[in-house]
Amino acid sequence: MKNSKFIRTGAIAALAFSLFAANVAAAAPVVAAGTQVQGSNAYLIPQSRNDTVLLLVDHQVGLFTGVRDMPVAELTHNVVALAKAAQALGVPVIMTATMPDGMWGPTIPELRAALPGVPVISRNVVNAWQDPQVQAAIRKTGRKQILIAGVSLEVCATFPALSAKAAGYDARVVLDASGTFNDAKRTVGLQRLAGAGVPVTDYATAAVEMLGDNTDPKAQDVYAALDMPFANLVWRLHSAFSKQ
Repeated sequence: MKNSKFIRTGAIAALAFSLFAANVAAAAPVVAAGTQVQGSNAYLIPQSRNDTVLLLVDHQVGLFTGVRDMPVAELTHNVVALAKAAQALGVPVIMTATMPDGMWGPTIPELRAALPGVPVISRNVVNAWQDPQVQAAIRKTGRKQILIAGVSLEVCATFPALSAKAAGYDARVVLDASGTFNDAKRTVGLQRLAGAGVPVTDYATAAVEMLGDNTDPKAQDVYAALDMPFANLVWRLHSAFSKQ
């Protein structure tokens, strides 16, 4: 009698588990074959120089004239510094621009000068991720972490970041190497990124995270590229006091 009771109980438990498993499977999103799946919490994964590609979207003269959430000189400094630091670390850089022969104009000359061997991919689509040339360039690197900066933040940086994450990549946005036209747009962009679980970083933090070790032979080149004003001031104070 006891055995039959245990058998019935076990059968009920097994049935309940199978129903639970079926419900979980039914609720799980369907992922296309070949799609990379980003299952980990991206906020906990360090930025790796060996797995990162830097995507710079629409840092164009015409768009820079409308930036209001930070000084244009600061934005220029930050994106150029990020590009130089990426090169120092061996991180591939991809540049793209929206119709550069039209109203938005060419990529800012400071960035072109910092990346003389990097072509600018011209496109018509708003979302850079949807351009076949941009996707092909990213896939060619074989890297899974995409560091994105763009003008404007809520469109040129956010749209490809969301699309890349949906495709299974670890996408992150560099806030102070992006810019936008008013505070509302900045807020909208940041809220959408947060809602999608896309981390936001700044140009110096991203670079030093990829550096990882201040005794690395590339450390001096990276810090020189970053050109952080407060660090330069500290170095000058240190040099002045050391001479006394």
